[in-house]
Amino acid sequence: MGASQAGCATAAALRRFGFDGQITMIGDEPHPPYSRPPLSKGVLTGSETADSVFLSSNEDIELLTGVAAVGLDRDSSRVRLDDGETIGYDGLVIATGASARRLSGKPSQEITLRTLDDAVYLRQSLDTISSVVVAGGGFLGMEIASSAVSLGKSVTVVDQNTPLAGRLGPLLSDLCLTAAADKGVKVLVSRAGVEIADDAPGQLQASDGTILAEADIVVTAVGDIPNTGWLRDSGLPLAGGVIIDDACQAAPGIVAAGDVVSLPGPGGRWVRSPHWSNALSQATIAAATLLGRQPDTQLGSAPSFFWTEVFGMRIRLAGQLPPVGEPTVLDGSIEERRALLMWPSPDPENAFGTVAAVNYPISAPKLTKLARHPHKH
Repeated sequence: MGASQAGCATAAALRRFGFDGQITMIGDEPHPPYSRPPLSKGVLTGSETADSVFLSSNEDIELLTGVAAVGLDRDSSRVRLDDGETIGYDGLVIATGASARRLSGKPSQEITLRTLDDAVYLRQSLDTISSVVVAGGGFLGMEIASSAVSLGKSVTVVDQNTPLAGRLGPLLSDLCLTAAADKGVKVLVSRAGVEIADDAPGQLQASDGTILAEADIVVTAVGDIPNTGWLRDSGLPLAGGVIIDDACQAAPGIVAAGDVVSLPGPGGRWVRSPHWSNALSQATIAAATLLGRQPDTQLGSAPSFFWTEVFGMRIRLAGQLPPVGEPTVLDGSIEERRALLMWPSPDPENAFGTVAAVNYPISAPKLTKLARHPHKH
């Protein structure tokens, strides 16, 4: 279930491992599967066309689009669909992803960027307005702000916390904020919360009603919510997502991958890490598990890989986020915004450090290798 990047990668891995049976992929969007990272970058700026994001199709996979799962009957091994039909399975892959979290209770009045249709709508909107407020200063929010300012729009970013600090740490987030200021972007931090004004959809306000920012449109980028509603009565373990073991198994004959999954985190909490590289690694493990193979790798056996492009800065990271402490500059210069940086692991039980390439030419495999062995440099 789920015509997502994780769903496609799992299907491809099943074929790669020799499975020659029927594979049916079901997605609730009308489009074939596509890659989401370009939506806030090239698609939003217009440097990439909307149809450039579609993933390579596999002709021996049956694809059903525009239909959503509404329930799972594990006793009969059938998925209930919103068109009234049911579909049976021998093995089930849950890759239903996540939906945009919203600030208001009025979805029709709130602009988000999660789907291809969202990106196309926002791109068209940017053609007709001159100012934008972005609620949320994470990767997505700052990428939207970067794309909007590159199109000549007046941009303000509002967040409860310092943008990107929770993901990139103080040094890299400061670099991004300085670059944003250089482009003319205003950044406001509202510890008192952020809301969309009920009577003025172009305004953001604090929880006490104080107006924080006003623009032609407000775009919210305040995280996402895993699409697990259809699993509520399935008996599968759910905690902020579908709970899986280290082989990506949720239950016998059922695996999950991508933005919909939850994994053990600090303090006994269940956490999600909805990133592209995690989805791909989970997909390969899930496919092997579903076929009764021993996965070549286990979850967490390799450093995670992340990237963002904001305000003329291309930042790629491998390892743990956020990096903690002062980095070692392996090459380049932080002041010149072109550097290869390394942080050791703050947790002695975790061998992975963090390595960041800021406008620095290095391949993803080499970056990951450095993060795996931070003490050798």
